[in-house]
Amino acid sequence: MKPSRILRIVSGLLFIEFLSGVDWGIHRGLSSLFTKEVLLITSFTQIGLVVSVFGLTKAVTNLGFGALSDRIGRKPIIVLGMVLSGLGGAMIALAKNYSSMLIGTALIGLGGGSSFIGIMVSMTETLSSRIGLAMGLFELAAYGGSSFGTTLGGYLAAANGLRQPFYTLVVLSAVGAITGFFLMPETKGFVKEEKTTATRVSRRYASAFIRSVPLYMAGFSSKIMDSLIWSFLPLHLSELRMNIGGIAAIMSAFTFSWALFQPLTGYVSDKLGRKRITVIGLTSTAASILPFTLTSNFLFLLILALILGVEAALFYTPLIAMISDIAPPELEGTLIGSYRFFRDMGYFVGPILLGMIADNYGLHYSFYVTSLSLFIAMTILYISSKETLAES
Repeated sequence: MKPSRILRIVSGLLFIEFLSGVDWGIHRGLSSLFTKEVLLITSFTQIGLVVSVFGLTKAVTNLGFGALSDRIGRKPIIVLGMVLSGLGGAMIALAKNYSSMLIGTALIGLGGGSSFIGIMVSMTETLSSRIGLAMGLFELAAYGGSSFGTTLGGYLAAANGLRQPFYTLVVLSAVGAITGFFLMPETKGFVKEEKTTATRVSRRYASAFIRSVPLYMAGFSSKIMDSLIWSFLPLHLSELRMNIGGIAAIMSAFTFSWALFQPLTGYVSDKLGRKRITVIGLTSTAASILPFTLTSNFLFLLILALILGVEAALFYTPLIAMISDIAPPELEGTLIGSYRFFRDMGYFVGPILLGMIADNYGLHYSFYVTSLSLFIAMTILYISSKETLAES
């Protein structure tokens, strides 16, 4: 394939992913505050359930649509995802009660899972010789968009109320759906698939799945951390009497540094290997979560958020690159979808678990449990996983 065509395809995929990330950032940054301040829900468990619904629907979509994309292609999955996200944004913007918030969130979860899995697999097929870099660019677009979306959502909410950002989400989703439908090619088939019998495919999937279990556990813990940051850090900062602009700045700082460093960590993992950088990232992230409970100084919290984002980048991209290293070409969508399913289940379990802990013991204990879960996941991965780079 000509470099100019690769560049056009990658640029288009990253543009749509950026828009999807902006949608995600608006929802992630404002859903807790919207539920509390607009719908007047005060229970941490109920607020956490909003993010859990997002995580559950996104996880299930990753699993099902990853396999479906291996059959019908990546493009329909991407377009469908943007449409579903737009419908979810419209429902939240018009929400009058908690049930509408949950349904709207479920639609955004379905849409996010669909578009993310379609674009992620398309990126690995378009840049098949640079999987780490492809995943780093993907995550840069996703979390760069999320950082921008959180900042944009905070600005629009401060100026026009908490409903306005979700109307903007609808418009951005429409732009992404139109771009995907009219301008993007189908990438399924860019990588030659080896012809295998159904029995052999099943055996290869079982083998790859077993090897991926420690990676699934690490991904699961990473989403418990993610649910802490997006469900309960805004509420923790609100309890410190920080205004919505300050909260949005800290949340955006975390996502900004996370996004910015993921192409670098992906590239480094292509050169030096995945496992070492993943272990360092999980360990340092487990340690850096704890100081959030020890200060109310805005500048210190902002610096902590920036550092935490860099540390998260150390493991987030290499983990998905390890999955791609392990996956046979004919099962790329299925294996990546399986990983994202187990990873995003942490986004379902995390908010409920941490919400119950916060209701019963206080918000600080949610931070402690998150740190412990990351440390346990790191230990399991370090003991049971081997380096995968040589297989890619």
